Amino acid sequence: MWLRFLVAGLVLPVSALVLAVDDTTGPQTDGGQSPTLSFCQQRFYEEDDGRLKCNWAVNFNFACFVSYPSNKIIQAGAKISEPEVIGECDNGEPVIKLHHY
Repeated sequence: MWLRFLVAGLVLPVSALVLAVDDTTGPQTDGGQSPTLSFCQQRFYEEDDGRLKCNWAVNFNFACFVSYPSNKIIQAGAKISEPEVIGECDNGEPVIKLHHY
């Protein structure tokens, strides 16, 4: 009989510890994405049927070197802000940035 109480006394604290460890994994998300910045040359920027096409690049410098539209398409509904000119490439081509999901 005392053995049952001893086992219960050992198992219950361990299960509480497991739950506590599980709770420390941080907040769970519903699969949402973090906001992103994308860059491209203004001459390639085109909004077509709810899609944003351009020579999308991860930073300003790459946007200057990629001289053709890429296959990457951003959905127009993912825009957080309107495209903004942030500078020019060495050849004078304006580069825009787009904040989106």
